Amino acid sequence: MSLNADGGMAASDRLWSWATVARLLSGFCLSIALHAALVCLPSRSDAASADKLSVYTYEDTKALVSLVEDAAGLMEQKGEDAFPEFAVKGSRWFNDQYYIFVYRDDGTCVFHPVEPDLVGRNLSGMRDMNGKPVIQLITDIARKPERDANGWVFYLWEDQTQITPDWKSAYIRKVISPSGRVYLVGAGVYDIKIEKYFVSTQVDRAVALLQAEGKEAAFKAFQDPASPFVFLGTYIFVLDSDGHTLVDPAYPTMAGRDMAQFRDMVGAYPMREVLDKLSRGDAAWVQYLWPRPGSATPSRKSIYARKIRVGNETLIVGSDFFLATPIWMKV
Repeated sequence: MSLNADGGMAASDRLWSWATVARLLSGFCLSIALHAALVCLPSRSDAASADKLSVYTYEDTKALVSLVEDAAGLMEQKGEDAFPEFAVKGSRWFNDQYYIFVYRDDGTCVFHPVEPDLVGRNLSGMRDMNGKPVIQLITDIARKPERDANGWVFYLWEDQTQITPDWKSAYIRKVISPSGRVYLVGAGVYDIKIEKYFVSTQVDRAVALLQAEGKEAAFKAFQDPASPFVFLGTYIFVLDSDGHTLVDPAYPTMAGRDMAQFRDMVGAYPMREVLDKLSRGDAAWVQYLWPRPGSATPSRKSIYARKIRVGNETLIVGSDFFLATPIWMKV
């Protein structure tokens, strides 16, 4: 640094000094800002959990998914040492609404607080009332490549308070324990509201099967009540490009129905709307009004359909379901 004759700093040095201070202050402020931003950002696990919940509409679905995800997180830390916590009656893990169950990837039950006699048994051959291989579908999730792979299994099961079976929905999460062993952690509920995500996922799965295996194998699976494609009282249908049924589990002896002529309770033509939307895109959602079984009151139903090419044919693959929300509520 140089001084003037009167003892002050030279102009060039004053400029250098202020520039240095400015750079230091700028760096300090940037550091503070970055720290604040990092503090405010959600953790990777929180972000992943929020992403898994974002596809669902209903709070009870989100509650079940959150429960299983938290149980999986505990097992990722503790392995089988988490089981005593899962077994505490009246806890969030085991109560009148939920309980946690755990299987190994070979189908062996390793934890079940309601039916402890199942523990230690390989249940790969267990089937529901329609012959659906429930445990096999659960363990199939272990073969997905992701460490945190997950999925839903829908099956008809007899509640101990009922005479006839009812649909049960189980959310399953793959877990790799500290020892490296693979587990499937899950919990299930009866009478879950049908999510749009459930239906779109099954339609996408049906499309993938058609493209991979062809019509004969796929059509057979769609009509098999033991397949994953029959779920929660709904099913997969397939139409030709004009709207005639090729796969119609609701009316298996009435092949070729012209669904373009179908009208809902207010005279709308929902399948014509589907065909119109698919003429301009590859996927469509359409709502219409129809009474639930045993009721004369109209309820909202929703159709999800996709258009695909299989060989030289254009096919429409879809499913429809009753919305849980009332007519007046926007969804």
